[in-house]
Amino acid sequence: MSHLTDEPRDGRANRRRFTDEEKLAIVRESDVPGTSAAELCRLHGIVTSMLFRWRVQFGFGKRSKAIFAAVTLAGASSDQLVLNDLLQAPDGMMTVELSDGRSVFAPSGTDPEVVRAHVENKETAP
Repeated sequence: MSHLTDEPRDGRANRRRFTDEEKLAIVRESDVPGTSAAELCRLHGIVTSMLFRWRVQFGFGKRSKAIFAAVTLAGASSDQLVLNDLLQAPDGMMTVELSDGRSVFAPSGTDPEVVRAHVENKETAP
C-alpha cells in the first residue's frame, strides 16, 4: 500500500494532546519561584509559547492591579506626605535628616551640616 493512500500527514497527526487537568498542572508547576520555563517545557515536550498560552488561559498571565490606600498624616497639609525609613541608604552612603524632617542620602563620612546647607541653598536658589 502506498503512503499516498494513507491518511494525510501534515505533521499534526503525531501531536500530543493534553487534558485541561494536565495543562493546569504544568501551569501550576511553572508558577513555582525559581522554575525555568525553558527547562519545564523541555521536560514536558512543549514549546514555551504553549506554556504561556496556557498560563493566560488559566488566568496565571494576568497581573492584579495595585491597590493603593489613602494615607492621612495628622497635622500635614494635603500635598505633603512623609514616609520615614522607606528606603535604606545604599552601600557607601548615609542618611542625613534635614531640618524639615526629610531625609537625603550622602556619601558616607560627609559632614551632615554641609549636606543640610547644600540642600537648603539648592532649594532656595532662583
